[in-house]
Amino acid sequence: MAVVRMNKITILGLEKERARLMDALMKMGAVQISESSLEDIPGVSIPENRSELVRLEHMLGELSTSLEIAGRYAPVKKPLFSSRRVISQNEFQSVLASSSDIMEKVREINACESRIAAIKSEENRQRALLTSLEVWMDLDLPLEIAHTRNTAVALGNLPKSVNLDELEKNLGDQIGEAALVRSGSDSDHHYVVLFVHKAREQEAFSILKDMGFNRISFKGMQGTPAENRERILKTLEDLSKEREATINRIKDLAKEREKIETLHDAVLMERDRVDAVGKLLTTRSVFLLNGWLPAEISDKLKSRLERDFLCSVQITEPDPDEETPVLLKNGPFTEAISPVIDMYGLPNSREIDPSPTTMFFFIFFFGMIVADAGYGLILALAGGLALRLFQMEEGTRRFMKLVLFGGLATIFWGIMFGSYFGIESLGQYALWFNPSGTEGGTEKLMAFCLLFGIIHLYAGHTMKALNLIRHKQYLDAVFDVLFPVIMYTGFAMAILPNVPGIDPQAAAKVSSYGVYVLLAGAVLTVFSAGRSKPNLFGKVFGGLPKLYDIIGFLGDVLSYMRLMALALSGGILAGLINGMAGGGSIIFKLTGGLVLILVGHAINFAMSILGGYVHSCRLQYLEYFSKFLEGGGEPFRPLKANTQYILVKQEDETLWRQI
Repeated sequence: MAVVRMNKITILGLEKERARLMDALMKMGAVQISESSLEDIPGVSIPENRSELVRLEHMLGELSTSLEIAGRYAPVKKPLFSSRRVISQNEFQSVLASSSDIMEKVREINACESRIAAIKSEENRQRALLTSLEVWMDLDLPLEIAHTRNTAVALGNLPKSVNLDELEKNLGDQIGEAALVRSGSDSDHHYVVLFVHKAREQEAFSILKDMGFNRISFKGMQGTPAENRERILKTLEDLSKEREATINRIKDLAKEREKIETLHDAVLMERDRVDAVGKLLTTRSVFLLNGWLPAEISDKLKSRLERDFLCSVQITEPDPDEETPVLLKNGPFTEAISPVIDMYGLPNSREIDPSPTTMFFFIFFFGMIVADAGYGLILALAGGLALRLFQMEEGTRRFMKLVLFGGLATIFWGIMFGSYFGIESLGQYALWFNPSGTEGGTEKLMAFCLLFGIIHLYAGHTMKALNLIRHKQYLDAVFDVLFPVIMYTGFAMAILPNVPGIDPQAAAKVSSYGVYVLLAGAVLTVFSAGRSKPNLFGKVFGGLPKLYDIIGFLGDVLSYMRLMALALSGGILAGLINGMAGGGSIIFKLTGGLVLILVGHAINFAMSILGGYVHSCRLQYLEYFSKFLEGGGEPFRPLKANTQYILVKQEDETLWRQI
């Protein structure tokens, strides 16, 4: 349950063995390769891998696109908790041997999708043409005719506001040798055909232009509108058949999905390996590799490499203040908190792993917020059965363990408070007290929430002190942690009689002592906080702003009141649901009441779980971690098979798994 100690590793090997050694390191999955700095040394270079990386990235793009297309047209039902397929080395090698054929099918899938997109575009174009022809269906005139020997023909539209009868009369009076044939109208326009003698064409167009005439041309169309309509409908039918055939082809090619997934992950592994090679230093004969590995497997890995390869392996410890990659190694209970830690960020390599204490406080507060044994039982069963019945990825498995432990903590607090699906009559069997059914229960719960908050905050200060002691900063641990905690403790003692649920008379004596503790802590804090100031005045009075931390401490403690509010709200809402469902006739109870019970408790359950998770995280991130955790740790990323779809079964497990 700690941050794994790291060692540096340097490997000097033969260039001809480089590829085989890199493959071995990937199978071991225990070495993170670092960038090597290229000094101005003749004959030393970094391997050129840019073109190969570009090629592999392009292949990955093609494979990913084809899988996305296959998933869209031929979806596969996935289990509730999906995990990567486990395949043998023989299956993996078989796919690699047929990679060319698989890539041909991948490109065909992508080409089919491109063709479907082109078909959709053409269908849209044809439908737009069909729509534009609707108003011309009564016109028995070839659309390509623009003129005869003596007559000009023009199709167009006019604004709906134009009086066509009056326009026809004006054309007849001013032009004489012109006719306006109406074809149809819509909400905005009249659609007309103008027939005019060529000698008077410009005059006629001038009159129509003044009326807002817009000439329309159907380029590429021959025949009457009705003939073109039939032609377009036939084209749309052919396009639809082609689209269906193309989709069926994609579905047929999607049967090779597993091979495509395997090749995708093979290319992914090769890309990572090529990228790692780009971090080495090489000459014509040898290469140099620098990296990190867990200290506990250093000797084992060194002996294995020197046994299997003609190379020199040097293991060194990092400098005391040197940052190393961070790997958290925790037991089966504590590892469940890793999703919460990962969301915040890893500690740096010189800090104590906060996982054990965070795990305890997280499920403690989560259970207290939900605080219903019935809800906890459902949650624990869901987490336990999921872990028992389903194969899942490591991250999902840890989260479901957190669900299980959160459910168990909720059962504990439900029993302590006598809360079982909000059934009021069971509150009398509370192992501790019933906050909403006992006189003074709310005030008592409030007092304990504040107490738990102080304990949580003091745990954060303790972690800070331990980190300082770990770095041999003993005086800093006393001045920056112990003295402020004495001040906070005195303040808490001094205001104890004002806390709801506390007997003022019994707390009066504690309060009187608290004033002296507060003064002592304040003096010690003020005169020690300015010790880094350059002059005497700063050293003596530079710690005065630290007195304001008392207000911050009070605000932090009061934020734990949310525990009481959330715990009471869930129980009260559950009780209201039961009361509403239990009223009325027996018929209502068996019908509407039953539905209300199921739906109401489902909503309350979801809200309680969400509130418990969010607010428990908030208390860890803002109140706890802020006291000691610097963070900023870079995760340990060893060279290994970071696959997306498959796991290749190895004859020997990775070196890291063997520990």
